[in-house]
Amino acid sequence: MRIAQRSGYATRLAKTLYRGESPPISVVKPEDKPFSVEWWTTNSQPESAESDRHLGALLLYLELAKSSKIALPVFTFPARLDFDDRSMRPDKGVLKVFLETGLVAPRMMGAQLVFDVSESGRNYLSSGTGRSKL
Repeated sequence: MRIAQRSGYATRLAKTLYRGESPPISVVKPEDKPFSVEWWTTNSQPESAESDRHLGALLLYLELAKSSKIALPVFTFPARLDFDDRSMRPDKGVLKVFLETGLVAPRMMGAQLVFDVSESGRNYLSSGTGRSKL
């Protein structure tokens, strides 16, 4: 989905929302399939949603969605972020955990895959720590 920003904005925002070593956003590689729900749920390291990285990731994705050239509902973000200079995507391991724990639900919006933050995802966000009971 077209995002009215440059990728540097996403990278800076990611570092603001999560100060750890591994920002929760990646450049889309040729072998990635971000429009496939199945792709998001395969071959990932085991992770837990109970981390600052995961909370920062969800905040990041929702903030970037606000710059979408196609209006998105509140609490919805795209599977692929097409910035003015490159395409990026959410971190696959992070999103796999969100899907497995029910924090987000996938759906198609036209030809685009988007993720809606569920009620438990909203509770996760409002907890402020990401350590709410999932």
